[in-house]
Amino acid sequence: MAKQLGREEIEALYCQYSDMAFRISLAILGDSEKANDVVQEVFIKVHQLGGNFNQDRGGFKAWIRRITVNQSISVRRRKDSHCLSFEMVEAEGSKIGIPASKLPDEVLLAKEKEYRVQQAICALDEKHLSVIVLRYFEELSYEEIAEILQIPLGTVKSRHNKAMKLLNKELREDGFEL
Repeated sequence: MAKQLGREEIEALYCQYSDMAFRISLAILGDSEKANDVVQEVFIKVHQLGGNFNQDRGGFKAWIRRITVNQSISVRRRKDSHCLSFEMVEAEGSKIGIPASKLPDEVLLAKEKEYRVQQAICALDEKHLSVIVLRYFEELSYEEIAEILQIPLGTVKSRHNKAMKLLNKELREDGFEL
């Protein structure tokens, strides 16, 4: 049996990485309650599997990202996950970035676009979704994504390219562009 991490070590990792885990999970699941549950599950797994951590395969941050992506995708498969609603996009704030100088009609159109982008992202299958979330929500390089997902660099680039084509196609059908 693997050695478990101590309470202080887990608390330090939680303080350092729980916000990151929440952002990733929220982007994959679109539900803050489920994302909070995933964060708890992630750190339970970190506690249980801490002795299996292999520094040669990347640092704790990459390891926790990998566990978070896998756990979020598992929840997405198991339960009836939904994407962000228009109201949630307003409450969560804009990820696209709506300039403050916009007129009310322009702000509404920008929020509608953000909502459609979120819906299109949520409609992606798991392998494309995880690449998009890590690339744009976590702003990781292709190399970092390959390390986290434990797939070849070429596969990351190919999935990213395919995901962008799917997103653009979906958005064009609604009259939007990325």
